[in-house]
Amino acid sequence: DKRINQPYMDKKVSKDLITGEIRALKKRKITEETCRKFNYQVGRYQGRPVQIANYYKDGMITGQKLRTPGKEFKTLGDMKTLELFGQHLWRNKGGKRIIITEGEIDCLTFAQVFNLNWPVVSVPHGAQSAKKYIKRHLEFLEGYDEIVLAFDGDTEGKKAVDECALLFTPGKVKVVSYPEGHKDANSMLQAGLIDKIAPLVFNAKTYRPDGILEGNDL
Repeated sequence: DKRINQPYMDKKVSKDLITGEIRALKKRKITEETCRKFNYQVGRYQGRPVQIANYYKDGMITGQKLRTPGKEFKTLGDMKTLELFGQHLWRNKGGKRIIITEGEIDCLTFAQVFNLNWPVVSVPHGAQSAKKYIKRHLEFLEGYDEIVLAFDGDTEGKKAVDECALLFTPGKVKVVSYPEGHKDANSMLQAGLIDKIAPLVFNAKTYRPDGILEGNDL
């Protein structure tokens, strides 16, 4: 396999990490430019093809999440103290809006739709651990005026929204709702609905716990 240099690997854990090649994920309709922005790679691990999501801490790669074609996952390096996927790209910037997804592929999808200019991050291990990782990086996330939760539209994703939304300043969280037949953004991208993805963010509804209404709804 063609290898690329990863100059920001943490020397303490680099012996446990692998390198791959940056190229477009054609099946997912993710461009090479998007993968390069997030340093998302394709390579081989123990003879099997894998996708490599690189995770950072303090500007260095300290952990990796490997994904096989059969959607099996394995982690390498230090995955205990890492940042959110993509967080290193927006360090200490703050701003108007940040989008949080529950998987790297959806993170790449939203970033691509917004021309790689909008802050997008993903939790490392899906909806079930979203609260833990968001709580860990709450100070970073609260630097944004608006938090858009774009978790999957399944039962676990909706449960994670309820758990995570309450961590933030009231009224700050908006929630993406996917159209019928699609549980995430990449499903829509693959279906050719790219023009429908950005409006999901613009039309996201402000999260409110059951029974609580905003003043203008009374």
